[in-house]
Amino acid sequence: MGTLAGCGNYADGGRNNDSGNASGSGGAAEEGKQLLPEDDASKEITFSVWTGADDYKHYNSYAENPVVQCLNKKFNIRMEFQQPPMGTEVDNFNVMLGTGDYTDVMNTTYSTSSQSALYEDGVIIDIAPYLETYMPNYYRVLQEDSELRRLVYDDDGRAYGIYNVEDLDRNQWGGMVYRRDILETMTGGNIAFPSGGEEPVTVEDWEYMLPFIKTYFDNSGMAETAPLIIPACGYIMTGELIAGFGTSGTWQLGRDGSTVEYGPATEEFYHYLCKMKEWYEAGYIYQDFASRTNDLFYLPNTSLTYGGGAGVWMGLLGQTGSAMSLPEYGLNMDVRPITAPLDTAHGISEKDASFYIFSGVASMPFCISSSCDEDKIARILTVFDYLFSEEGTILRNCGLNAEQAAEDVIYQSYSGMEKGAYWYDEEGNYCVNETFTNATDNFDPNSFFGNRLPGIPAHMPDPANIERTAQDDMEDHAGEVWITYGRERQIPTGAVMNADESKKFNNVRTQIMDYVDSMVPKFIMGTEELTEESFRKYVEQLSALGMEDANDAYRSALERYNAR
Repeated sequence: MGTLAGCGNYADGGRNNDSGNASGSGGAAEEGKQLLPEDDASKEITFSVWTGADDYKHYNSYAENPVVQCLNKKFNIRMEFQQPPMGTEVDNFNVMLGTGDYTDVMNTTYSTSSQSALYEDGVIIDIAPYLETYMPNYYRVLQEDSELRRLVYDDDGRAYGIYNVEDLDRNQWGGMVYRRDILETMTGGNIAFPSGGEEPVTVEDWEYMLPFIKTYFDNSGMAETAPLIIPACGYIMTGELIAGFGTSGTWQLGRDGSTVEYGPATEEFYHYLCKMKEWYEAGYIYQDFASRTNDLFYLPNTSLTYGGGAGVWMGLLGQTGSAMSLPEYGLNMDVRPITAPLDTAHGISEKDASFYIFSGVASMPFCISSSCDEDKIARILTVFDYLFSEEGTILRNCGLNAEQAAEDVIYQSYSGMEKGAYWYDEEGNYCVNETFTNATDNFDPNSFFGNRLPGIPAHMPDPANIERTAQDDMEDHAGEVWITYGRERQIPTGAVMNADESKKFNNVRTQIMDYVDSMVPKFIMGTEELTEESFRKYVEQLSALGMEDANDAYRSALERYNAR
């Protein structure tokens, strides 16, 4: 890897690397395979890609990304990106489907329909016949990873897309956090959680912690504070906080591991609501939480979290440790990661709380649309397959080496980056450009990688020129804490609905979720009576809205997955 070539040129020899032969030469197609039209590699092709936007600091479109530019040169292509404003992705994707004016490639993460439904509707194509011939690296990954293979291929052997494979257990970015410094101050350093541990684990531990935080803020003189911040809908769908009560905010596996149920309709959800109502009445929960409808669930009320006015919230990896401290104002925060509080009063164990959602083998795939010219498909598949090769994996995840960076405008624009993102020293040690490690608020290292393209993560050795810091250790610790409970009760990613099931599910999902999101804040704030009887009527309304149809759709998908 220390002698990687530059971007090269596809027309001059790109076909001879391990990305496969895009021309499809080599005889007639075997059974189950198909050959595409001959690809003239000397001819530049342009293809469009629909994908979500991001907050790029160094360019306006992902088309300017250095990895994209390198791929353009290597394969004699030009990728053009269609990216809606952040927050409008779902609506924009649906508008594209409605007009029928599809991009050549589309990231279906924001689709409200399954890939099988998109295929049945004639939106995307089946690429299974082409994988072994045109995507040998991706095909090899599928043969080696049974979980991914069960996700990619449907029951009829069709494959609808190229997945962005992620090992998210090793790449945590968020979870519940709390202000340890407040507890240290309020207890004189003698913190004594009832469970006997060093960190809060149970609901009882939280009820020891929250009054201290409230008292601290009551005496702070701050105009607005919140011991605990929850989203406007009253729960975190991805499992934080609510998982400790033995349920989630979405569809989940039952405790037997083979049934499917809707989390907000379970008895455990009732227990969660009762506790949140109790905490709201005690003043622990931010009193105006239901009005914060524009907040991202992982960035709640940032004026409070970053201003020192929050005690417990859904936080980010970069907020842990002392990262949020403002010493110039005398504010020294110690932000620690915590697990969801186990509702031991109702017999909830760690296994019952295994709803860790930020995990799985892959995100939603990049699919080739039915509007894509057949003459482009071989080249597109070859480009994306390269990202599953060893060389392409390094490019995607680690950025450009010195030879590649010498030809890139973005790299040349920033002092120090002209050396490339990484290199190997004379002893063969992997070294990372210090510009990344000393990054300021005006410099975004992620802008120099290609990890918004499909591919697999690269876990490189520890860089030789970087010393670990206390913040590095805290971030590693946070990642371990946030996956403590595991994901045994999460529906497997590969349990994909077919077209009929997807339509059945989508017909009722929006109404169900809208109803839940309207009722939960009312239950918590007391504007809607919360009793066993009122909760029973709430569940009956969910059934009337089609909850059982949705459960059945997921259950059928799960049964097929388990039978593969």
